[in-house]
Amino acid sequence: MPHNKPVFSVLVLCGGKSSRMGRDKALLELDGETLLERTKRLGKALGAQQVLVSRNEAGFIQDLVSDAGPMAGIAAAIPHCHTGWLLVLPVDMPLLTPQALDPLLLDSLVYPRGSFIEGFPLPVLLENTYELQQSLAAALSDPTAKRSLHQAWTRLGLRQLPLLLPMSFQNCNDPISFANIQAQLLGGHAAQPTTERRCSQASGA
Repeated sequence: MPHNKPVFSVLVLCGGKSSRMGRDKALLELDGETLLERTKRLGKALGAQQVLVSRNEAGFIQDLVSDAGPMAGIAAAIPHCHTGWLLVLPVDMPLLTPQALDPLLLDSLVYPRGSFIEGFPLPVLLENTYELQQSLAAALSDPTAKRSLHQAWTRLGLRQLPLLLPMSFQNCNDPISFANIQAQLLGGHAAQPTTERRCSQASGA
C-alpha cells in the first residue's frame, strides 16, 4: 500500500434482503469464494486497518433501524470505526479492484470530506465525523425520508470523482447480472451454477 494513503477502515455492506437475486448475495460464490469473503479480502488488499461487516445476523454489525437500506448499515457501523476514514464497499460489486478504489483514497489527501464515483453512491469514502453521524441519524429518524445515499452525500459536501474504470463497478442484483459477471471472469464461457455456504461469523479484520 502506498504510504500516502490515509489510515482508514472498510465496511462491507451485506445487510440487504437480496429479493431480486432470490438468494443471499453475500453467500454466492465466485472461484470458490463467497462475495462476502471476496470483498473482505479486497479491503485487506487495500490496506484497511479494520474490515467491518454490516449484516443482520448474530456476530456481525446489525442495523439499528429496520428496513432503512444501506444508510442504516453505515450508521450502525460508524461507532465501530476506529479510524478517521471509512471506505464503504457493497458486497454485490465483485469486480471492484484496488485500482478502481485508489482514487477515492487518494482524493482524501486533497479534499477532506470524502468522495464517491459519479453515478454510484457506493462505494464511498466517508470522513468519520460527528457531522456524518448526525446527518445519517437525522435522515433515519424521519420515516417519510427517501434515505437516498446520493442526497445524503450531496448534503455532506462529498465530491464526485469521474468514472474511469466502468467495468469494475458492475453490480449483481439478480441472477442474470451475476451470470454475466461469472461469464466475464471465465473469459466469456458459459456461467457455472452458483452455490452458497455459511460465512464466518466475524465483523472485524
